[in-house]
Amino acid sequence: MNTVNSKLSKLPRHMFSSPLEAARSLIIRMNEQALEKNDDEKYDVAISGGSTPDVLFRLWADEYAQITPWKKFRFFWVDERCVPPTDDASNYGRFKVLLSDSIPDLKEGENVFRIIGEADPKAEALRYSELVTSQVRQFDCIILGIGDDGHTSSIFPGQEHLLSVSQPYMPSVHPITGIKRVAMTGKPMMHAKQTIFMVTGSGKFNIINRIINEGFDCPASRVMQQAKAPELIGDNAVLKDI
Repeated sequence: MNTVNSKLSKLPRHMFSSPLEAARSLIIRMNEQALEKNDDEKYDVAISGGSTPDVLFRLWADEYAQITPWKKFRFFWVDERCVPPTDDASNYGRFKVLLSDSIPDLKEGENVFRIIGEADPKAEALRYSELVTSQVRQFDCIILGIGDDGHTSSIFPGQEHLLSVSQPYMPSVHPITGIKRVAMTGKPMMHAKQTIFMVTGSGKFNIINRIINEGFDCPASRVMQQAKAPELIGDNAVLKDI
């Protein structure tokens, strides 16, 4: 067994019966951890976009809105496409529609800090880096996805240099579509108290299998290997035979 496989075979993983139950477990965990904070402390989360977080946001709004200590939470973003929040591709826009619009205690600039997708990506990456640096010493929880090509955040294969830069956020570009993005770089992901890869659905089986069992070298696998406390949360469809 090679070095990569040996290390990733020990990656903590949690398998649930469905995407809904995987999301439920994460919400319960984050709520409990937020309540453990001292009165003047905040629970800082960085979230990603995609279909799996959509399930998380819907469940949070539907079943946990009344029991979540929202004022303890501060929400930041892992990455964002360079589009306005009204665009269906906006990660912040999905969060707003599915969750924050229905939660009065979630306020932009107070405990919700979006990446301004409609701004110049280079300038916005710098602004957001300075914002996060001033607000967050260490993220309590970073929730990451994994693309079919092995990208995470918006760091794609061939952009691995973004894992070792000093600035917390940098501009990136999707290598096929050319869509510009702002991406969290390696340092915050590696340093977080919890770096959680949340993957659900049979469509993610191949990439997870390649990473865990075949030693596929990609941005996601490098974060898994180097993060302080990485783990994998998923459903039966993706983790059962891994």
